[in-house]
Order: sequence, then structure tokens, then C-alpha cells
Amino acid sequence: MNIEVKTVKKSFGEISNAVKPYANFILEEVNNHCLRIAVMDEEYKWHYHAHTDELFVVLEGELTIEIKEQNTQVLKPGEFIKIPAKTIHKTSATRRTVNLTFEKIGEDTIFVDQYP
Repeated sequence: MNIEVKTVKKSFGEISNAVKPYANFILEEVNNHCLRIAVMDEEYKWHYHAHTDELFVVLEGELTIEIKEQNTQVLKPGEFIKIPAKTIHKTSATRRTVNLTFEKIGEDTIFVDQYP
């Protein structure tokens, strides 16, 4: 078994210069889950995950998470939130925002019509 230290900054560099308004990729897999990093400056579509919770941790910027039939949450660096499975939600950012997401590997993202 090869145990090695990995650097988020190196991985972060891969997407920090991204021209796209949304970039997301897996940093590492842990058991049957993965740790993703995302850089965004726009909104993502309304969606849910049928069989897994989703954990968001904000590293930079401000992440807005609209949750169906719940209050909108605005996360700042160092804050995190768990979105339970089957919860319809939408993330957005009005400026460059970087977040980590922890979720089950291979879980389908199920998009829904515009809500509300």
C-alpha cells in the first residue's frame, strides 16, 4: 500500500484558472464516497440525489444554496451544510466561489424542472 500526501493547492490550481463559469472534479475517493472540489461563479440547475446526502464546505467566496420549501442558505468560507438525500436544491454564486463536496461515488444527479 502506497500512502502519500496530496496537496489541495496543486489540485486547486488545475481548476483555479478555469475559464468556464463552473468546474468540478474529484480530488479523492474514500470507501464508496468522493471528495470533490468546485469553482463556480454562476448558478447550477435544480436537482437532487436519490440515495446520498451531499456535504458542501466553502473555501472561498460565498455559496448560496436554495432548498425546496426551506430557507435559502448562504455559506461563507469555513461554513458547511449537509443536504439530505432526496432534497431538491440549487447552488449559485455571484462571484468566484470554491467549495468542497463530499458525496457517494456514482450517485446520479437528477435534474428537475425549474423550481418554483
